[in-house]
Amino acid sequence: MDDGTKQVSLSKNRPKLHFPNLNGIRALAALMVVIAHIELHKGNFNIPRIPHFDVLNLGKIGVTVFFSLSGFLITYLLLEEKKNFGAVNFKAFYMRRLLRIWPLYFLVVLFGFFIYPGGADKALWLSVLFLPNLAFCLNLLPAIMDPIWSIGTEEQFYIFHPHFFRLKKLNHILYALLLFIVFIIAIQVIFGRIANESSAYHILHIFLYYARYDNMMIGAVIAVIYYNTKHPEFDFKFQRLFNVIFKRWFQAILMMIYIIYLGLYINYDIPHGDVLIAFMSSLLIVNLCEAGTSIYSLNHRYLDYIGQISYGIYLLHKFVLFLVLFLVKKYLISLGIFIENILIYAMTTGGTIILASVSYYGYEKPFLKIKKRFQKITQ
Repeated sequence: MDDGTKQVSLSKNRPKLHFPNLNGIRALAALMVVIAHIELHKGNFNIPRIPHFDVLNLGKIGVTVFFSLSGFLITYLLLEEKKNFGAVNFKAFYMRRLLRIWPLYFLVVLFGFFIYPGGADKALWLSVLFLPNLAFCLNLLPAIMDPIWSIGTEEQFYIFHPHFFRLKKLNHILYALLLFIVFIIAIQVIFGRIANESSAYHILHIFLYYARYDNMMIGAVIAVIYYNTKHPEFDFKFQRLFNVIFKRWFQAILMMIYIIYLGLYINYDIPHGDVLIAFMSSLLIVNLCEAGTSIYSLNHRYLDYIGQISYGIYLLHKFVLFLVLFLVKKYLISLGIFIENILIYAMTTGGTIILASVSYYGYEKPFLKIKKRFQKITQ
């Protein structure tokens, strides 16, 4: 009886955590992926791309931002849970992830393999076992549903990441995360050097790249240091240096460098360029969390809404895109490149937002309501 009373009390008085602008980040990242895939898949339907508009790497940027944001937010929430409750409830953590990710993920897998004509049995089993990133590396996933590769990466990350918080001291958590980043990058470099096109090492090297654990871990490290500014537990030697990022002049310089680097990354294939993007994105995320000192804001109702349904946008946009490209190719190709692209972009983004909204409110919402029962921190 006492346990039940305590449980109800905790559920009514959960610590609250609010970060403005995060839905805006999700919205922009999702739209980056949609834009890149529109230009990428025009070629599948023999539709010419927009001249001098090479944005194929924009999708990689969007995914990297998603990963760094995921690592940042999950880590900060786990630190808050550890502080308020003394330990991380691993069962509750995995139930939250399961209820948020699995329903739509498996709906896309079922549709992609059984209703839409795509994929081999091996890819299906790899997707069911949350190894779609391996299926993606082996070129087994149907293009219409290949965004699920990154969901597999996140699920793999969630398997081991919470266990870093078994460590009692904040500085030990930070050092463990840093060591893991070094380990992952070292493994990538080693396999990159010994791999050749036909070897198993080559496949493993590609898999480790698409695993992107380092991107999420960078977000996690920045979250730990940022958390220490709010709840000082350890005097990190570089804490004062980190605190400079809240200065307005530094934010302006960081944003300028970020934009220049993204421009270079879009136009050139920079090896392991995602690592620097993850680092700078994480610093920008910290600034956006501090609405009082941030020189920029993404706190807008339209961006907030798109960010709220961004999971559906990310997983479902190719179903809309392929239909739009098919219709344009068959019926509207003679309208000229200007009108043609206005229609493609408007129909794809509009249709995707509608489909993601239907998915969110008609399918995902009941699972999200159950998910709230397992929340330790109210967001």
